[in-house]
Amino acid sequence: MNPHGISTLITPRIVAATFLTLLAWMSIGRTEDSTALDPKSHFTNPIAKAADPWVVLDEANSRYLWCRSANDRGIILSESPDLTSMGTEHLIWTAPDQGPYSKEVWAPELHLINERWHVYFAASDGDNANHLAYVLVAQTKDPFGSYDLHGPFATGDGEDGRSPNVWAIDMTVLEHNEKLYALWSGWDKPGSDNQYLYIAPMKSPTEISGPRVRICDNDDYLWERVEPDPSQRGLNEGPEAFHANDRTFVFYSCAASWLPTYKLGRLELIGDDPLDPASWKKHPQPAFQSTEEVFGVGHSCFAPSIDQKEWWHVFHSKVDRTPGWNRVIHLQPMSVDDDGTPNLGSPIPRDQAIRRPSK
Repeated sequence: MNPHGISTLITPRIVAATFLTLLAWMSIGRTEDSTALDPKSHFTNPIAKAADPWVVLDEANSRYLWCRSANDRGIILSESPDLTSMGTEHLIWTAPDQGPYSKEVWAPELHLINERWHVYFAASDGDNANHLAYVLVAQTKDPFGSYDLHGPFATGDGEDGRSPNVWAIDMTVLEHNEKLYALWSGWDKPGSDNQYLYIAPMKSPTEISGPRVRICDNDDYLWERVEPDPSQRGLNEGPEAFHANDRTFVFYSCAASWLPTYKLGRLELIGDDPLDPASWKKHPQPAFQSTEEVFGVGHSCFAPSIDQKEWWHVFHSKVDRTPGWNRVIHLQPMSVDDDGTPNLGSPIPRDQAIRRPSK
């Protein structure tokens, strides 16, 4: 257990099982006749009608906890013994009728920190330009109990982070060398609509303690742009940390969430200080991108199997190629090399039989 009590996804058992996962890769992803699908051993994508997936393994209770927005007006948690199903749902928080966090409740994430569950999310008053980041803190150790609201976080400029405060969504938490950092997607200035990845030190799970730092440009490569054209703007969002074999990666979503161009990029922390942009290396190729069959893929998270012998990649995709946000949730196996490098592969076609996660 680390000093901050953050629930992490990497364990020695997972690393040790990497070789077995690689050997099983072909059988896990093998196409089979879906008409003869045995639901006890296999499943097919999509697994749910939703977007911006977030799921964690509650190891102490051998269950998965899913977190999602309730029609942009609240937050739902659900529990399931099976990663392929969201299970029983519970509404844990409802936004007020009016105010700065009353609408557009987006992309909640559930994190276990200091033996308390925390839900990070973005919300506004109904005007997207006013989106800021907030966190709910469980009053007890029960994730389905009552929560206290904290925020908004100081995600803007100036030493206080509020001079002025600036648009922020998709906040997550990174732990490095026993310190906490907030990671999020933010505008460079009020009203700009230019999304970059930012990081800031945290005094506690509910408070940022220093000015934000932009860790990379959003248009280093054409594939990060809304369309792969020099005239189009870059867009980075949805950062998610992944740790393996003493290496730290941040996957991020880029291009356009409303178009088939949506995909994942990958950063790696190669220096000692996460607050130094030079400590981050951006990989030159997409980490995960669309195919003809599955497109608009992104806003990923990563979870182990119950027995922690496998890694699974959870993401959403677009239902059709029409611009918009009609999306569904996919789940598929991934692998981790002996040196800690994560490999996501390519999206497995819908309705292709996939062997269920191990237990």
